[in-house]
Amino acid sequence: MSPAAEAVAGDAVELTVDKQVGEGYGLARHEGRVVFVSGAIPGERVRAELTQVKKRLAYARTTDVLQPSPHRVADRRLSWGAAGIGGIEFAHVELPHSRELKAEAAAEQLSRLGGIEGTGLRIAAAPSEHAAEAADPGAAATTAGTAWRTRVQLAVDADGAPGMRAAGSHVVIPVDTVPLAVPVLDDLGLHTLGLPGLERIELTASHASGAVVLHTRPGAELDPHAVESVAVRLGEQDGQWSLLHRSSQPVRRGGRGTGPEVRNRGGSAVRNRGGSSRLEVLVGTGEVTERLHLDTPGGPLDRDFRLRADGFWQVHVDAAAVLAGAVVEAATGAKRVLDLYCGAGLLACAVGAAHEVPVTGLEGAGEAIAAARANGADLDAEFAIARIDRLSELPAADVIILDPPRAGAGPAVTDALTASDAERIIYVSCDAGTFARDARALADGGFTLASCRGLDLFPLTAHAEFVSVFTR
Repeated sequence: MSPAAEAVAGDAVELTVDKQVGEGYGLARHEGRVVFVSGAIPGERVRAELTQVKKRLAYARTTDVLQPSPHRVADRRLSWGAAGIGGIEFAHVELPHSRELKAEAAAEQLSRLGGIEGTGLRIAAAPSEHAAEAADPGAAATTAGTAWRTRVQLAVDADGAPGMRAAGSHVVIPVDTVPLAVPVLDDLGLHTLGLPGLERIELTASHASGAVVLHTRPGAELDPHAVESVAVRLGEQDGQWSLLHRSSQPVRRGGRGTGPEVRNRGGSAVRNRGGSSRLEVLVGTGEVTERLHLDTPGGPLDRDFRLRADGFWQVHVDAAAVLAGAVVEAATGAKRVLDLYCGAGLLACAVGAAHEVPVTGLEGAGEAIAAARANGADLDAEFAIARIDRLSELPAADVIILDPPRAGAGPAVTDALTASDAERIIYVSCDAGTFARDARALADGGFTLASCRGLDLFPLTAHAEFVSVFTR
């Protein structure tokens, strides 16, 4: 049947959801169109509102559940006083089943985009969620997976009220609690303050320290009362907390300011290497300290990492240790290691320390490289600023670690990888689609996918992390 020409956004339709696909959507069909529907679970019959209609496909959001899945639970956002906010695509799904849905979606992308079949891909729970579910099976429908974010951004509306953005919208919705945040970030209570002149707030919690970055609106001055209100809340917390301000005013050419690192896993993935705004430390050092603990074959490994308050670090409270542990294991036997998109040096330093091998890290953000050099000062390690996609030749290494932003590596980088002398590539990815694209390019260049592990380091969202090993 050809698509119904009269269908328009706003129409109500009834759909049966056939399967899970990327970005948290269920796939259904209606009058000749493929419909990507949010808020539904495969097997359900739902009533939905069309939000976008094209010739052969449409998007819709669930408004009523006519035949519910046994894996459906009450939308957790309601209990947080955060109904309608975006970024929590599986708020209505049992946590273990959400991992199955992510694995289903990822396997489809690996097959369709990467030509990769038969991986038996599973998405494993992070230690915190695994422990919560083991201690109380009922937690899978309630509290498990709801307090893991060590980095959170609050949007602020034109009246100065903080909140979270509505799904697919710039509208700011007030919240009673900060969704998915570790308790200390919710305890700050910044979402309850009036903060006129701000556009957004970055909150960071790390080992015995934390930071808040206030972003003013274009043309707005920083309100001293807002600064005082936030500083008072920070002063009530244990540990060392910093308060910073990022102005929207441009830095003059040749100035010392540098743009922020933005490697927002589970959102837009960009590294801003420019000098588009200024960062001012108002309280504290402007840095945070992260602690890594690993149990390795050679014994316990404990390292501290210092980085700028707005620098990139893994978001889930367990993620740094889980990913570093997986990469250290995959790098066993390496003689020389190259870490591309190395950030503040987490993976390079973990591998260098655990295996006592020389490591080289490359990264486009100067602030991150400065942190990596300090973090790896006791190791046989070299870190340098480089645009990875503009390298004509990669430094010598038999093992290359690859941890790009969500946009993936891309053709220029995969070409450089296949032209290198590396025997093994350890690819860390937070997006199955871009990973599948890059995996196909690596396979075309002579590499074989030896293993692919899925890790649920973004519980209740549509995203997952993947650690894969390629050999040749």
